[in-house]
Amino acid sequence: MLMMPLGARAYNVVDLPESMTLSDAMGIFDEDEITGITVSDTADEKYVELDHSEIHRFYDIAMNMTVERRINPTPFRGIAVNLYTADGVKSYYINSGIQIGLYGSGNYICYKLSDSDTEQILYLDSTYKDSDEKVNGAQIHRNTGNDFLKMPQAPWAQSAAREAAAKSLLPYEFTDKYSENITREQFCILLGNMIAVKENYVSLEAYMFDIGGAYLKNYFADCAGVDDSVNILHALGIVNGRDETYFDPYGIITREEAATLLCKVAERYMWIGTERNLTYWDTPYISPWAQFFVTWANEYGIMTGISDVEFAPQNPYTVEQAISTVVRLYNLIYIP
Repeated sequence: MLMMPLGARAYNVVDLPESMTLSDAMGIFDEDEITGITVSDTADEKYVELDHSEIHRFYDIAMNMTVERRINPTPFRGIAVNLYTADGVKSYYINSGIQIGLYGSGNYICYKLSDSDTEQILYLDSTYKDSDEKVNGAQIHRNTGNDFLKMPQAPWAQSAAREAAAKSLLPYEFTDKYSENITREQFCILLGNMIAVKENYVSLEAYMFDIGGAYLKNYFADCAGVDDSVNILHALGIVNGRDETYFDPYGIITREEAATLLCKVAERYMWIGTERNLTYWDTPYISPWAQFFVTWANEYGIMTGISDVEFAPQNPYTVEQAISTVVRLYNLIYIP
C-alpha cells in the first residue's frame, strides 16, 4: 500500500480512484518539499536543471491539476520531469504521466494530465531540447514496487485476467466485478476496448475519429451518459438495442447474446462460417437468430457450454467469463 501524509487523498491496491490531483499522485503537497527539478530525456539520460523561478512556475501550473488513471504499456519514453524531495526522486513523464506501479505484466498503472492540461507543461520539452547545457547522469524514476492487478477468486479465471491485463484488454474498473453478471453496456466496453487494442489505438473513440466513422451519441433514449462504446458498436453494426428506441444498457447480457456480439466483432477481421451441429441437450432452446453465432463461437473455442451437455443460452454471463472469451477472441483474430 502506498502511504501519504494525513489529509491527502490516499490510494491503495483495493480501489484506485479515477482521478486525483497531481500533488496526491506524486505525494508532494507543498512547493517547499521540492529541493530541485530536472528535465531529462529517457533516450539519452541527460538532464537540465530548473532554477528557483522555473520550479515555482511548474509547481504553480501543474501540481493542483487533476490527473486521470490510465493503463500504459512499458517502458515510458520521452521527456520526464524529475522532482527531488526528501523521499527521493519522483518523475512525471510528459506524454505518459506518473507511474505508480505495475498492472500485471507488461503494463503500468499511471496517472496522466488531460491533453489540454499537458499542453501547459509542454514548454519543458522545449526547455530540454533547446538547452546547450545538458548534463549526463539523469535520475529517472519508474515505480515498479506495487502490482495493482486485482485477481478473481475463481482459480480458472486468474490466468485469463493476467493475460487480459498484459494485453491491455482488461479495464481497471472491471477488476472488482469479476463474479458479477456483466451488463450490456459493460460487454460493449470490453469489445470496444478490444477493437481499439487490435487496431493499435488508445481508445475506440480515437479509432473512429481516425477512420472518419460517424456515430450518434444519443441514438437510444435510455443511453444518456453511458459509455460511448454502446453508440460506436451500434454504428459499426455490431450491437442492436432491445428495439429501435431502447438499448437497456444496465440489463444483463445472456450467453447467446454474448456469443452473437463476439461473432460480429470477429466478422470484421475474418471469414465466419461453420457446418457444425451442436450436441447440447438445450440446443433447441437457443433463439433462432443466435443459432449460427453460438455454433461458431463454440466451434472455435471462444465460448463453450456450462458443461459438456448444456449450453444454457438464456443464462446470464459473468464479468470473468466475458474477460476469458474476449481474450480468446483477441488471440484468434490477432495478427502481429
